[in-house]
Amino acid sequence: MVKIVTYNVNGLRPRVAQHGSLRRLLDALDADIICFQETKLSRQDLSGDVIMAEGYEAFISCNRSSKGRGAYSGVATFCRVTSAFSSQEVALPVAAEEGFTGLQETAKNSETIGDFVLVTPVEEEGLGEVTKEELLKVDNEGRCVITDHGHFVLFNIYGPAVEEDDIERVRFKLLFYKILQRRWQHLLALGKRVFVVGDLNIAPSSIDRCDAQPGFEKQTFRKWLRSMLREHGGPFFDAFRSKHPERVGAYTCFNQKVGAEVYNYGSRIDHILISGACFHHCGSVDDHSIFPCHVEECEIMDHFRRGNSENMSMWKGGRSSKLEGSDHIPVYIVLNEIPELPVHNTPSSAARYLPEIRGRQQSIVSFLRKGMIYEHKDAMSMDRADESCCGGGLESKAIYKEEPPTDIAKFSKGNDLHSVIKRKNRDQLLNEGSSGNSHNSTAALLATQSRKASFSFSKAVSNKKNKHNLSSQPTIKSFFQQPKSKPGDSSTNSIVTPPDTLHGMDELHDPKNDCLPESIQCTTPATEDQGNSDVPCSLSTDKCNEATLEWQRIQQRMKMTLPLCKGHHEPCIPRSVKKGSNIGRLFYVCARAQGPASNQEANCGHFQWATVKSKEKRRA
Repeated sequence: MVKIVTYNVNGLRPRVAQHGSLRRLLDALDADIICFQETKLSRQDLSGDVIMAEGYEAFISCNRSSKGRGAYSGVATFCRVTSAFSSQEVALPVAAEEGFTGLQETAKNSETIGDFVLVTPVEEEGLGEVTKEELLKVDNEGRCVITDHGHFVLFNIYGPAVEEDDIERVRFKLLFYKILQRRWQHLLALGKRVFVVGDLNIAPSSIDRCDAQPGFEKQTFRKWLRSMLREHGGPFFDAFRSKHPERVGAYTCFNQKVGAEVYNYGSRIDHILISGACFHHCGSVDDHSIFPCHVEECEIMDHFRRGNSENMSMWKGGRSSKLEGSDHIPVYIVLNEIPELPVHNTPSSAARYLPEIRGRQQSIVSFLRKGMIYEHKDAMSMDRADESCCGGGLESKAIYKEEPPTDIAKFSKGNDLHSVIKRKNRDQLLNEGSSGNSHNSTAALLATQSRKASFSFSKAVSNKKNKHNLSSQPTIKSFFQQPKSKPGDSSTNSIVTPPDTLHGMDELHDPKNDCLPESIQCTTPATEDQGNSDVPCSLSTDKCNEATLEWQRIQQRMKMTLPLCKGHHEPCIPRSVKKGSNIGRLFYVCARAQGPASNQEANCGHFQWATVKSKEKRRA
């Protein structure tokens, strides 16, 4: 049995963060082959945490376009395997290819799957002559990865989404699918089985769209996709619709900005298309194709947890409110009676061999040295550990505490400071010992002082970490303020800070003060004598309370001035026009989630332009 999942993740890093790790995300989908779309990864941003997972081999395509849009699009295919070498598993491909034109540099360095050769310029019906540069432009957005699994060739596709009035992008999308069609036809002519999965950004029929209007199916791309299906004379089965021909309300994508998922108001644009003969070695392809013989089930994973919040399906309205997680739902297919393959290894185009991944792999020694905090039991053994780092052989025993990667640089810098403090105290105590104190008392003092320094340093690092993690910015003014230092302050004028000063720094740099504007910060000095702690702190608290109450009053007044929607007589939410002649103009709409017009609980469709009288008065 082979299970394949397609899932538009709408950014792979956020999905990995929500599940805790890439491995957890992949395991949650529980499939042999997992195809992600819209990964939003560039080659420069690739790292092991979003590409490499134990038990999986990855094949990726990233956006190479120089359009200046940053990281967008992108696809990745993850194959679950027990061994990356000498394997007979169908999930592990025998070959892989980035892109689909065969013109990519990676494709030039090896044979394309099915020996596909595209001679340029290409004559395409409705598009005229297409140059090599235009084909590369289409293939450079990271929208396709092809993996050859021996018994079938799998296309992981992220189709372009375009506006009908954008002539350039409409041509782009048409060329994208026309060249793909050539590639599919070439493979089918060779007797290959072809699977196409992904977000095609096309809902083929009215049944696949919540608000399909008359003439919906006459649109160019919908007509093209239907022409690829068996019921319209094409070679492919639409796996889901072939299994569930009458099912309505089966959608895979929802507009998060209007809370469309609450009332299942979406479209089915994530597809699994399959074509080819079955494995029964029968002469008639019509009677024995792969779909009726080997497809056990195909379903939309409605209950898959796409975020880390229990309330991710609750719509709260408002401009910044939207559902958590991806705006797509995964779709899966299960195939049975798929034979094993001859012994083969992971293709050289796998992500494990990419320079961006291989170049960033660290040795175990460097990983332990940068990612751990050493807590030594006595000062003398700590000295030997420091001296032996370059000489090889760590003589002292250390306890390792794993720290998040973001704190590695912070620890490394701080460890140097700690060593300087420790050595300074050691030299001072040894001098005192040579003037009459016994060796034992000197060693005891040294150990005590080193422990003090260690405690002081760890406390300072802890406070610094807490201050760094504060995410709230009360005012714009506080964001632009420069940190102030008093003249002669040893914490800022000296690189080597004595342990006693480090204790004082914890109070002088109180994180509570850093998150407040200067006008309401606590000004009580950080000393043991608190007899003079008059009113500054209490005054600042009062001001904070007053500010909070004032803001609540402002919000209430704003709510009272919002118009009420006609359907529910509830306050509307303000929005603004993003493009066109009215760009920037404010309007009001119903705050409820989008849904069918027949549902009285859904958005009533209220729309109202905001008045511009206030602006006119100001100009006058």
